Amino acid sequence: MKEAAILRVELGRSRLAIAFVCAGTIATMALIAWLPGDAGLRTLGVLITGAHGLASLRVWGLRTSPRSIVAIEVGADNHVVLTERGGRRIEGRAGADCYVGASLTTLVVCGKGAFGSRATAILPDMLPAEDFRRLRVLLRLGEPGKNSPAS
Repeated sequence: MKEAAILRVELGRSRLAIAFVCAGTIATMALIAWLPGDAGLRTLGVLITGAHGLASLRVWGLRTSPRSIVAIEVGADNHVVLTERGGRRIEGRAGADCYVGASLTTLVVCGKGAFGSRATAILPDMLPAEDFRRLRVLLRLGEPGKNSPAS
């Protein structure tokens, strides 16, 4: 029997992700600043939100954090390996919560022996157009359970 091909894609920086994180962080900071209440607490909330926005920017938009997903390997049997910038590899199966769309794909990986799952959003400007298309086709039309024991 012929083994299923494995698709390996590498994710890069994303201008769209940077714009989304910045817009969301600024909007949240503005809402917190306009809340009624103590000015000190509002200032603290704005500062914490700004710090969280910078951390999200490093992980998702710029991909400079050690926890950033920089490579994805997907097989036709929905076996997925996520590689973080720091070298950690997360193996598991693509969950039923994955979403495949033309401008956004979310990949939810249920790791082996893990209590939770790891999710990552993939935007079209994170990888070449042909790789993005192949990834979407494989996630949408992959054959769960074909080459693996019962899920």
